[in-house]
Amino acid sequence: MVKHHNSAHPRFTVFAICVDEQTVAGIMDGCAYAPDTEFAGDFPNYIVRGRRPQFSPRVRDSAAAIAIIDFDRDPEQAAQSAEIVQQALAGKIACIALSSHKDAELVLHAMRAGCGEFLNRPFDLSEFTETISRVQARFAAAPEAQKNLGEVISFFGVKGGAGTTTLAVYLSTFLVRQHRKKVLLIDHHHQLGHVCLYLGLKENPYYFDELLRNVDRLDVELLAGFLTHHPSGLDVLPSPDTCATRYSCGPQDMEQVLDFLRGEYDYVLLDSSLEYQDVNSAIVDCSDEVYLVATPDVAALRDLSRHVENFGLDAHAAHKVRVALNRSSSHDAVNKEQVESAVRFPVSVSIPNNYMELVRALNAGEPLSPQRRSDFTNQIGKWANRIVHSHSSAQVEVKKRKSFAFWR
Repeated sequence: MVKHHNSAHPRFTVFAICVDEQTVAGIMDGCAYAPDTEFAGDFPNYIVRGRRPQFSPRVRDSAAAIAIIDFDRDPEQAAQSAEIVQQALAGKIACIALSSHKDAELVLHAMRAGCGEFLNRPFDLSEFTETISRVQARFAAAPEAQKNLGEVISFFGVKGGAGTTTLAVYLSTFLVRQHRKKVLLIDHHHQLGHVCLYLGLKENPYYFDELLRNVDRLDVELLAGFLTHHPSGLDVLPSPDTCATRYSCGPQDMEQVLDFLRGEYDYVLLDSSLEYQDVNSAIVDCSDEVYLVATPDVAALRDLSRHVENFGLDAHAAHKVRVALNRSSSHDAVNKEQVESAVRFPVSVSIPNNYMELVRALNAGEPLSPQRRSDFTNQIGKWANRIVHSHSSAQVEVKKRKSFAFWR
């Protein structure tokens, strides 16, 4: 057998759950023989309610993942682990049960938990590679059965009043109205967020923080009860319209929720705040693009420069960061080129000032339509076009990779 070297962006990632060190070493060796396959680490303990998985970027960014779960130590917790990883990586995960005995009751238990394959212990390299080959073949043969995961786009204002909510609302509505995309807008503020005001929506008694509290029960039916629907087709997860105590969630909760939501929508947009330091790293990790929103004034540019430097320290986050310059005009004391020079970072999108018209739209509770021609709507439209085109190109590339033969 000839060893294959894994590519920089593996098609498959393999990880183990509660598997002994000797077997993990065998799995690592087996992955080295599989093209476009990489071993992404192991969870030493079962993944149970209250101990949710924090997947590495390699697992989240791969086209498909394979979990190998030990059913010898505790079959009940093994089954629970299988169910949780399938929920967290919906549409791109296959589970394999590992056991030293293969009685009918155990096999049925593993199958009901979602395990489509079974590996015997002690570990056998040939059996492993044959099993991985079958899993890969199923992914390749039925790409239409897999979900195309949507994109997560997060927005952070570098200072108060930068217009972050305005940009998140308008980009969301243009993606729906102009491109007929399925879009979810999350108002990630623990109290008195403004998304529903911009959209003229009645407040919902259920809001995003509440959804995070119920992450263990999260499914399509639960999500439906939390959503507020805009007539355009945009779905919204609002924030409380009262002065509420902030719910402090862990980064794993945030990751699990966002990973679930990207399986249900073409685009998930998150209007958030840099103040939420306990979950910001999880938001950035789950995001495909991270927009820092600033205005062309000295105070905002000072803060923007510091935040760009901070994000630049994280190699995984740096390539996702974008700068959105809001309320830009030809009369600004600082123009786009000077902003780029000052912060040493390119401006991805520059949105012209249209303050009075936007205030009237806010007061009316109805965002400006893409059909209303102005410099502002033209730039938002171009922004939405670029995002859709970029996402479509990425999906085409994934489909091309799915057509490759994984075993020679």
